[in-house]
Amino acid sequence: MLVEKNSENVFSPSREVWRTQMKRGIYSPHRVSRITCIVNKLFSDKIAEYIFKMGVNSAFVESGRTVREYVQSRTFRIFGSTTKMQNTPVDIFRFTVHRRDARLATDYLTKVGEFQVPGRGMIFYQDLIEFTKKEQIYLNLEESESKLEDSLYVNKLSYVVCVLSVQGMGDKIAKLALDLGICVPLITHSSSSDLRDQLGLIRITISPEKEVVHLIMPEQDSENIIKLLLEEGKLDRPGRGFIYKTPVSFGLIDGRLRIGKQEYAASIEQIITAIDQLKGNTAWRKRFDMFESEKMQKNLWLPNDNCEISLVTDEDNIDSLKSAGMKAGATGSTVARVKILIPNPKRQKLSSLVTSNFCVTAQKTDAVVDALLQKSAVGVKFSERIQVLDSPAAYIYTL
Repeated sequence: MLVEKNSENVFSPSREVWRTQMKRGIYSPHRVSRITCIVNKLFSDKIAEYIFKMGVNSAFVESGRTVREYVQSRTFRIFGSTTKMQNTPVDIFRFTVHRRDARLATDYLTKVGEFQVPGRGMIFYQDLIEFTKKEQIYLNLEESESKLEDSLYVNKLSYVVCVLSVQGMGDKIAKLALDLGICVPLITHSSSSDLRDQLGLIRITISPEKEVVHLIMPEQDSENIIKLLLEEGKLDRPGRGFIYKTPVSFGLIDGRLRIGKQEYAASIEQIITAIDQLKGNTAWRKRFDMFESEKMQKNLWLPNDNCEISLVTDEDNIDSLKSAGMKAGATGSTVARVKILIPNPKRQKLSSLVTSNFCVTAQKTDAVVDALLQKSAVGVKFSERIQVLDSPAAYIYTL
């Protein structure tokens, strides 16, 4: 069956978690911003250097690839061109800062990484609740040195994560995203057997290896685009995967969807990016009218009031923590390997780390966070942490 839709007024599950844990007084949740920086592997060392120059004490890095269309003229001067998909290896940096420093850090990395240049990468931040041993650190930055114009960024965005069980489906979803002009798709790899184990004999046809497609899109179009992605990936069928979205507070999207020979002074992507920056958001390019939305709504809907719970831990502990989270009511868990970067690697010997993301209904968020806190080493190990982020919409097939 599908996760039930909550008919109550929309509220913030992460805020409820913060209130609950503060009343108990055992763990101290921090209100932070998680900055995500997606950059070509050729520039990874430079970005890591500047992250630590700001005063950040740790960052997690995951490998992935971005997908663009490569447009090439036909041979022998035949009229027309051919288009094929081209992959670029990238590193995804994630780290948290105090909320008051989130914009300052984003400005600084955008400036030194030249993310305003199409094709250099993407950067955005999300406000969330974090449980960790580390203390709140204020960055070593002067606002006057890093401040960039508001018009450079866009707001009212959604971060959509699509977890796919069928190998090769990631490229199809990426192609659809490029055709719709959403953004440059990011594809990573993870594993999960949670939903697979619930499907009886059919599970032998489902691989535990998953492709994860990450998309940044306009908030006002996100639910309708998600429904198109659901139909393309057939995610309303058992064992196909799941999809959810989380809000983005502020960000800079890579608008270079296509590469190759440019016929005009500016590409259509450059024109769209310029208008986004002039408007300050992407509301002007709304894709669906009311009639189309109502038509799609009859076929598919998305449950509201969910939460994404992200867990970073040692590889040896992940099975027990996942089990605790699933028993408390979590669904849709994925596991991926990450590296941790610290300013002085000799300070602490760190074992191999993994990150696990759970998609949880609002009613079960408190119980899942409690179960993970009791089993984890948060407050003891420097590398271990739990992050809680609102997920306004999700579509998960459960039994």
